[in-house]
Amino acid sequence: MMLHKHLRALSAAAALGLLLHTAAAAQNRVNPAEVSIVSRAPGMERAVVRRDVVFDNSTSPPLAFDAYLPRGMRAGERRPAIVFVSGAERVRQWRWFVTWGQLAAARGVVAVVPDKRYPRGLDGLRSGSVDTEKLLAHLRSDGGRLGIDPERICLWTFSAGGRLTAVGLKGGAPSVRCIVVFYGVLDLAQEFSAVTDEARRAELLRQYSPLHALETAAGAGAKLPPILVARAGKDSPSLNSGIDSFAAAALRLNAPLTLVNYPEGDHGFDGLNDTPQSRAIIEAALRFVLDSTGGR
Repeated sequence: MMLHKHLRALSAAAALGLLLHTAAAAQNRVNPAEVSIVSRAPGMERAVVRRDVVFDNSTSPPLAFDAYLPRGMRAGERRPAIVFVSGAERVRQWRWFVTWGQLAAARGVVAVVPDKRYPRGLDGLRSGSVDTEKLLAHLRSDGGRLGIDPERICLWTFSAGGRLTAVGLKGGAPSVRCIVVFYGVLDLAQEFSAVTDEARRAELLRQYSPLHALETAAGAGAKLPPILVARAGKDSPSLNSGIDSFAAAALRLNAPLTLVNYPEGDHGFDGLNDTPQSRAIIEAALRFVLDSTGGR
């Protein structure tokens, strides 16, 4: 009974984090499913799209992704890929992520926008982590069919999807070449504070917290991928405190971190703040991916 009480409290905390993206959009009177990101590139709407590529048939409905391919790719050519991980479950039709896919393809990168099982609470954290691991494994084994270089995959998380950044940092997971986080949840200490059993709480942090995954990997001597984190100054103080803790740990561990702070940025600035600063951060993050993966 006590464990169920702890998990109910944990679920409430997780739900708050998962709703940050939607709440930010609501404050700005926009629907994230209908909003384009603020950066554009010539011809980005002409990206070649491979829709409904199934990577896990064990679920109902199956889990699939949409892939946005640069135009003019030659047969047998391999490009870097970005896996965009949102704070929701099925966002492939959201204009927000359609335009992210188009923009990445226009910059010469294959963009992957996947489904995942990500309900509120601990169950969603478990299933979202498993699904992200399965997706990365699929791309490493079969991504070549879409022109993806399996050794040049970047994990890019947003908002509550930031919790799944740990997948790219944990030892033994399918490796990623780089990690980008936009206004993401990176420290789960507050979320797991409802679990009063200290051993259980420590186990959950080791399993799922990006901050703890970073510390564990660095402590084991693992080579960490380059990481870029974009912080929105007007974001939730609790979310930003997690980013600050992650950044402090990365600096203490001499990890390859690039931290970008947008003081006037809102949560979801890439779709909500049509400003030169927002566009510059988007372009800098895409350049970071190209530099980290060896370009096209």
